Amino acid sequence: MTVGWVRGNADPIAAGALLGLGLLYGGLALDEGLGTIAETGAGFFPLLVAVVLVASSAAVLLRERRRRTDSGQPAAEDGDDFAGTVHWWRVIGVVLAALLVPLLGTTLGMIVTLSISLVLIAKIMGLSRWSSALILGVAFGAATWLIFVYWLYVPLPTGTLGLV
Repeated sequence: MTVGWVRGNADPIAAGALLGLGLLYGGLALDEGLGTIAETGAGFFPLLVAVVLVASSAAVLLRERRRRTDSGQPAAEDGDDFAGTVHWWRVIGVVLAALLVPLLGTTLGMIVTLSISLVLIAKIMGLSRWSSALILGVAFGAATWLIFVYWLYVPLPTGTLGLV
C-alpha cells in the first residue's frame, strides 16, 4: 500500500471504519435497553448516536462511490490536493480510546469511562499538560452526569464496580 493510495482513499477508509464502529455501538446500545420515550433506558441516547454515525458514514461512502463512478478516481475536495500528513498513530489511538466506552462502560460505569476516554483522546490529539486533560475529563464527566442523570433522568450504566 502506498501513501498516495491511502491519501486518495482516506474518506472511504475512515467512513467504513466509523460505519463498523457505529454498528457495534448500536448493537451494544440495544443490549442496554431502550426504554420508552417517557422513561428512556440506558441505551436510548447511545442508539441515537449510533444511528447518526451509521447514517453519516453511509452518506460519505455513497458520495465517494458516486465520485469514483463519475470520474473513475477519487476527487479532491474543492479542487485542492491533500497536502497534509496523516498521523495514523493518532487516528488509531483515538479509535482505541473511543472503544473503551463500549468495552468498559458496563464495568467501570459510563461516565467514568467517558471521562477516561476523553482524557486519553485529549492527550493523543496533542494537549500538552496532563492536568489540563484531567480537568477536561472531570468537567466532561460532571456535565454528562448533570445533563443526562440529573436533568433528563437517563439511567446511565453505573457498572459492576458501582461507579457513576
